[in-house]
Amino acid sequence: MIDRYSDVRNYLQVRYPDVFSEGSQSASTKRQYVWFHQCFHHFYQTYNKQWDNATAVLLEAGGGPCIYPLISAAPYVAEIYHSDYMEANREEVLMWRNNDPDAYDWSPYFRHIVQSLEGQTSHDAVARRKERLRSVLKDSAPCDFRANIVVPSVKTPVNIISSNFCMDVCYESLGEYIGGLKKVYDMLVPKGFLVSLSTLGLSWCKYGDVTYLSSYPLSLEDIQTHCKGAGFNILHTDKFDEPLESRNIYNDSVGYSLIIAQKP
Repeated sequence: MIDRYSDVRNYLQVRYPDVFSEGSQSASTKRQYVWFHQCFHHFYQTYNKQWDNATAVLLEAGGGPCIYPLISAAPYVAEIYHSDYMEANREEVLMWRNNDPDAYDWSPYFRHIVQSLEGQTSHDAVARRKERLRSVLKDSAPCDFRANIVVPSVKTPVNIISSNFCMDVCYESLGEYIGGLKKVYDMLVPKGFLVSLSTLGLSWCKYGDVTYLSSYPLSLEDIQTHCKGAGFNILHTDKFDEPLESRNIYNDSVGYSLIIAQKP
């Protein structure tokens, strides 16, 4: 969706600024980002005993140029594979993994998650989490949810798939979306987990100068129904209702949902 490196950096600066510093953003915008991080924190803190942390593999499917969903995951998995459709997005993630001085600075997000959510208040704790994530983040690979094989480089089923704000915008029909959930199901080991944030009520979204239309605005109830139809057991759901004052020019969403689901 984002096809120029400058667009990627502009996207990150606009959509993922430092929302945690005093006075940096509106209170409603900050609540939204805090909620995102609480979702991942809840998942890994609640369910990490259900897999072997020493061998578990996490796939971030359609992760864009972002690493923030991986910060809470890093202590609980042995390997992470990020993936995205756009080469520029993958390159941005690998720049951060390789500690390139020109990489996007996710430090405010690390500080919020490690210090505020997890209660590890030392500066060293943040540095250790960055080091841990860099060590377990093995690659950023091509990903195409419309293909028969979504991430060709991931040859075997994985323990966890994290897919956020991807399937709800990359498909053109409800049937394709349901098919995408079935592909995710097949990519998991038995008892594997899907953790997914989705945009609710979305009929259009904008990336750069391009506007994408969706013919299937989703509700939380819709997502639960389709996940169950794909074979998943729903373990936990949550919803963030976006207040009118925080809605923006990038989409017409009415909020966001969290689904934590498990393959039987």
